[in-house]
Amino acid sequence: MGLIVPLYVFILDLILALAIGYAIFFLYMRLDKYDVELNILIKYSFVFLLLAEIGRILDLVDNFCCGTDFALVEEILYFISILGVIYTVLRYIMLVELRYMPSVVVNAGTGVKSRPRVPRGDSPFSVGAYIILSRYRLSDVLELLKDADFPIMAITRSPSIYESFDRGNIEVLWVTQVPGGIQPTALHVIQDKVIRFVQENPEAVVIVDSVEYLLLYNDFRIVFKFLVNLKDYLLALKGTLMIFVDDTVVTPQEKSFLLKEFEPL
Repeated sequence: MGLIVPLYVFILDLILALAIGYAIFFLYMRLDKYDVELNILIKYSFVFLLLAEIGRILDLVDNFCCGTDFALVEEILYFISILGVIYTVLRYIMLVELRYMPSVVVNAGTGVKSRPRVPRGDSPFSVGAYIILSRYRLSDVLELLKDADFPIMAITRSPSIYESFDRGNIEVLWVTQVPGGIQPTALHVIQDKVIRFVQENPEAVVIVDSVEYLLLYNDFRIVFKFLVNLKDYLLALKGTLMIFVDDTVVTPQEKSFLLKEFEPL
């Protein structure tokens, strides 16, 4: 059994197969090493490149014995792989824009229809990122919110306590395993919804009172990165982030990490 194509064709096919193989190995070594959004893109890229590599292997076999026997399969594999790689590249660029250039995304537009801006009025909350290391003080903040005339988003386990005094300015994200809410492991979904809300409502206040619940389903490192990302987005958009954490559920080291990023109240 010998080559049935010119030698240079075989060499080009082999180089491309090795290059894709290296990219697959590169991605494999980075699986589950980053935050939720980036991990998803890495997994998608890994799968799509794996499909392309299967196509390359079939193409190499064709160089020796089978001619175009695998042509249809190869075309299907390449088609899916190319579409997948295009998607992951575009999604990665969007992720970079949201993380490092949120103001650029706002100015350029994201296809989100703007709501009429709701002024803060005499809001007691100044722009910044704050942490309250006690769940019992949430009631004090809720008391202040009852007369709020500025936009608020609450990421919570108890949506009813916010809906009871919603005057059309509060949006609630219910974090739960029950259908109708958002899964506690879907931090990227929560983050996207928060960013869209603040883009539509500059200077909004975002409250996270479900940190303990998120920690039940995610490693502290992942939750911490999620909270820091929210902080960066909101500060860039002149918003306010307030997180409530029961200090009995975090270690002293974890507490110190939080206090380095968030101003205690």
